[in-house]
Amino acid sequence: MRPGDRVLDLCCGPGPMTIRIAERVGPTGYVESVDILDEMLDITRRRAGERGLGQVTARRGDIDTLPAGDGSFDIVNCSLGIYFAKDMVRTLSSFWSYVKPGGKLVITTIGTRLFEPVLPVFFDACEAERPGMGAYLPWIRTEDPDVLRSLLDEAGVPGAVATTRETAMPLATPQAWWPVVHASGLRRLESELGAAAEARVRSRCENWLAAHRVTALNVGTVRAIATRNDSEAASHVAHPSEAGENRAQ
Repeated sequence: MRPGDRVLDLCCGPGPMTIRIAERVGPTGYVESVDILDEMLDITRRRAGERGLGQVTARRGDIDTLPAGDGSFDIVNCSLGIYFAKDMVRTLSSFWSYVKPGGKLVITTIGTRLFEPVLPVFFDACEAERPGMGAYLPWIRTEDPDVLRSLLDEAGVPGAVATTRETAMPLATPQAWWPVVHASGLRRLESELGAAAEARVRSRCENWLAAHRVTALNVGTVRAIATRNDSEAASHVAHPSEAGENRAQ
């Protein structure tokens, strides 16, 4: 990623990647962030505004119904969101249509050990509040890099390189866990709990983290990167904001 690049950040959530990307492309670049939830877009806009990142535009859109792209972005990024798509092959194909010749598509998904050791505690707490809720773990569909690579190939995205990565993320206090939930794919589960149940789940996680003196979480991810080497022009020019309003994230 270079200064001046045009970047499309899909499933942006509250904007952590959008902000990092905007700082890297600088004022001569452009970042368009897309999410299905207005509250996430409001947070992204606020964060960009607080940092003076006028190159950021946040728009509402649904990854399930994105129109064909215009092939004008240097980088199309989707972090922790592709597994929410109803048809991942169709969605990945639409992502690819936004990538310009020489540009890159970057897909990051949850790996097998994300947020250990507290993630099982979070799932158990959600299950206790709403039996059957914990069975909905869409990221399991893409935690294998070979599966993600195969999906991209089926979507007409050739030559993708998929790798796994595990790093330690410091956790300053037990209370720092909940912002992680909000900034990740876990927020979809959290948003379905309701205020009282959410408070109980949060308390259970924080108490467990404190009792076990956890100061770091494992961040396990799978990342696939594909470069568009052809000169094929996109056949349809459209904005991600033209997408429908069905829930995708």
